[in-house]
Amino acid sequence: MNRIFSPEEFQAECENLRLQGKTIGLVPTMGALHDGHRQLIKMARDQCNIVAVSIFVNELQFDNPVDLEKYPRIIDKDLEITSSLGVDLVFTPEPDDMHPRPILFHLEVDHLGDILEGASRPGHFAGVVTVVAKLFTLAGRCRAYFGEKDFQQLAIISRMVEEMHFPIEIVPVPIVRDASGLALSSRNLRLNSEQLKSARSLSRALFAASDAIRGGEKDVMKIEDLMARELGREINGIAKSNQPVLDYALVVDSHTLAEPEQIDGPVRLVVAARVGDVRLIDNIGV
Repeated sequence: MNRIFSPEEFQAECENLRLQGKTIGLVPTMGALHDGHRQLIKMARDQCNIVAVSIFVNELQFDNPVDLEKYPRIIDKDLEITSSLGVDLVFTPEPDDMHPRPILFHLEVDHLGDILEGASRPGHFAGVVTVVAKLFTLAGRCRAYFGEKDFQQLAIISRMVEEMHFPIEIVPVPIVRDASGLALSSRNLRLNSEQLKSARSLSRALFAASDAIRGGEKDVMKIEDLMARELGREINGIAKSNQPVLDYALVVDSHTLAEPEQIDGPVRLVVAARVGDVRLIDNIGV
């Protein structure tokens, strides 16, 4: 496994591998790797000659400095995981190398970046697409693997590739959940045992709403109310400070992310809640 720190060296190595006829699978991450990341890497390993994993905590996508400071950084463990999975390249740049100072340029996202997560975290998606565009520029023509847990992010990056004509094939990878249904996330590392139990309310709300739709319910407001009630239900034995606090629970069109008047085609159920001081998101397609 070749660990690369320099953006220029990473770019040159990817270009050299392509000249040798190799296909590259890029897995962009912010580290704190879990089984969801393992699934991304395994899919890239199955589909490409070379697997490149980037590990970089991108300051531009954090609207809260405390959240950035507390984001888990466990690079030694991450490198053990990438090595065990047969990753070929691990790109771990320094912040000043990815974003030379002073930072003068960034991309912006129109209405898709202002709804859902964008409404709660202003500027978040501008930070996301800025760093992802840099990674795409450095990696060059490749397949890039993104998890469906960050569904809005996946939709925005897919549209960016289309509009900016990046030579990138976006490969969506289904959400990985634990035995209780909780979607795996690096942020879960910040939850204590009570908060982990509380966090399972997100997936329970989604599964209940999904069952209702599959049972014939088409009313968007009723489905959203069902999710909100499930998320707002007090959990016995859990302190009030560790109960989930709902941000949103919505039904959106799978392609446009707009809220439909009624459910008459593929939709995505999306939820966000705060558990303690950790903000969690989840979704499911129906």
